[in-house]
Amino acid sequence: MKPRPQRFLATIYKIWMMRHVDVPSEIADALIKQLHSSKHTAASSKKRKQPTPKHIPVVASVNRCSTRSTLVPAGAGRYRLQINTALRKAGGADVGDIIGVTLQLDTAPRDVPVPAELTSVLKQHPKAREEFDQLPPGHRRQLLLYYLRAKSPKARAHVTERFLDHLHERALLRRPNRKPKPKPVAARHK
Repeated sequence: MKPRPQRFLATIYKIWMMRHVDVPSEIADALIKQLHSSKHTAASSKKRKQPTPKHIPVVASVNRCSTRSTLVPAGAGRYRLQINTALRKAGGADVGDIIGVTLQLDTAPRDVPVPAELTSVLKQHPKAREEFDQLPPGHRRQLLLYYLRAKSPKARAHVTERFLDHLHERALLRRPNRKPKPKPVAARHK
């Protein structure tokens, strides 16, 4: 049985440049319950409390315009939804206006496959490859979507150069958060 969509009214507000709406706690709780029930595993079948997810993947709709999005923490156990331009225009609303929002849990995978030509380029740049492998899933996805938007060979070459520059810059600026390896016992007693 497919879970029932969650509907609510919300006022659009603005944080910096982006528009958001607060998701009512009962809606977020219902989506979290659906998320936990969609992950049937032997480990989760025990009667222990499931951790509250940091992000909740959803399909958000306003006036029959839908987009895949993610509910993000808003503090104090609350969640918020970013209202992109398409949703805002579908609702015919902006900051301070009230819109009707429908949320449905999105359990479809969001992975973007790495194109073969990009894989071969990354093999030639080991530091960039290492940094790419360490990227958080959302950042990796956005970079891949940026790369895939370039269609012509000239545009693809330009995007590939920028892609590599971004990864090399991240590798240079990243501070290692690893603890130093302890010295062998024999070396400490000298």
